[in-house]
Amino acid sequence: MVELVLSGKKTATTCIYDEKDIPIVGEESILTFDNGEKACITKTKQVIITEFKNITEDLALLEGEGTFDEWKNVHVDYFKSINPIFNGNTKVLFEIFEVKK
Repeated sequence: MVELVLSGKKTATTCIYDEKDIPIVGEESILTFDNGEKACITKTKQVIITEFKNITEDLALLEGEGTFDEWKNVHVDYFKSINPIFNGNTKVLFEIFEVKK
């Protein structure tokens, strides 16, 4: 995923909504490689909280991870591994970010 961010192909991410962990627009984060080495700094541009079924193709494609169907299938499988009752009505947090130069 880090390589997708560094190449500019990935400018967003989706996670299961957690009211205790909502990024703030303008907030900066450090993205690291698996070994803990700093890769870059990202800045939150937009936060969308909605049901999974409301994520559009345009939004999903910002994640840079293939077609809309591929994105949907991978995310459903992953989210169900975290929360077995995950479904289209489950709230998710969609974050759009930019890499700080």
